Amino acid sequence: MLMNELSDSFRSEFAEEPTHCISAPGRVNLIGEHTDYNGYPVLPMSIPYAVYACASLRPDRTVSIRNMQPQFPPREFETDASIPPSAPGDWSNYVKAAVARLAERYGTGLKGMNVMFGGDIPSSAGLSSSSALVVASALALLAVNGVECHPVELAEMMAEGERYVGTQGGGMDQAVCLLGEAGKAVRLDFFTLRHMHVPFPEGYSVLVTHSLIRAAKTENALILYNRRPAECRLAVAIINHSFPDIIPLARLGDMPDRRILDRFDSLESFADRLFPEESYSLETAALLAGETPEHLVKKYLMTRQGVPMPEPDDGFRIRSRVLHVLTEAGRVDRSCRAIERGDAVEFGRLMNESHRSCDIEYGISTPELNTLVSILRDAGALGARLTGAGFGGCAVALVRDDMADSILRTVKREYYETYIPRNHPELDRNGALFVAKPSPGATVASLL
Repeated sequence: MLMNELSDSFRSEFAEEPTHCISAPGRVNLIGEHTDYNGYPVLPMSIPYAVYACASLRPDRTVSIRNMQPQFPPREFETDASIPPSAPGDWSNYVKAAVARLAERYGTGLKGMNVMFGGDIPSSAGLSSSSALVVASALALLAVNGVECHPVELAEMMAEGERYVGTQGGGMDQAVCLLGEAGKAVRLDFFTLRHMHVPFPEGYSVLVTHSLIRAAKTENALILYNRRPAECRLAVAIINHSFPDIIPLARLGDMPDRRILDRFDSLESFADRLFPEESYSLETAALLAGETPEHLVKKYLMTRQGVPMPEPDDGFRIRSRVLHVLTEAGRVDRSCRAIERGDAVEFGRLMNESHRSCDIEYGISTPELNTLVSILRDAGALGARLTGAGFGGCAVALVRDDMADSILRTVKREYYETYIPRNHPELDRNGALFVAKPSPGATVASLL
């Protein structure tokens, strides 16, 4: 139905027939939060909600974009590897991110397109609507130009391209959008990108619930988000200086190859040795990394716009970030094994551990997400955790199929009808609330 409406809107706006229709789904990450850009695995799945696009080729290099939702105004720009960005937060930047990266890869021979977007992924919910828009834009431009690209290569390009909007994340969202498969979660490993489909346990589903706290994309929110990758980069600098006999790490995910933890009795003893304090000033971090503060900023703490990241008021919390990343990577491995043997109880337990680490060690949860996760567990979910970048968005829970409706009713009553009116009466209570199983990845349909 939505695709029919989208096609009608395209015809009305551009006075021609679309030649291609694209679907790019959102995702939930089952476990493995903020591990992707550190070079460790994640375990997401595609969901049955998507960004859709209808497109046609233009004779020139103009990209003319429209959206069925009126809050997203029309935009036009030229295909080029260096496209001037719109204001931060403008929806067109996600389309520009895809077009600029493809123009860089395939040259200025790419012609432009007319494209109408729509979709049903809740925005600012941590379900990757923005990355789905990037992927849909890329697939549309490739399709109308008759260019083929392997999904893995495209996922890597779009992960690089999305940094155009200022987020310094990994490649999970783009990869699962392109590589998702019905009935299967997708284990993703990075640098280089590798994937494995993991059959989801029979008789279980995933319940997704929106905390109603929006995961904002403002400049201040980007600084808050990008602080975590920066702290991980500082950790890498300190590790490299502490072990001059190893090949330098590019990221924390290189640690297993260097067998660094083999030198210690435990992960805690490693952290006690290298990061004994809970937080570090810029000057102390530079001293531990064998750098001057100025060089440390230039190498590890610059934004995409070339502006130094501000030093956090509470210091760089390097120890807790490293502990989260390393323990979370282990939880992904154990979760894959649990799912493969059908052990949903163990998988749920690992999800609970992950949420605690996301909250305490990585500092990306909120009081609302913590409340929602507690309600889900008390209602009968085997495990529940935040999903996505954090600071708002959704929680995800593993539930037995025969208990899904009961848990949904409990969440509606205790969170949406009780907790939210009492604590946030200003919020619209119509947030995402659905049960899903792993769904197919992105599709392109030719109408020619």
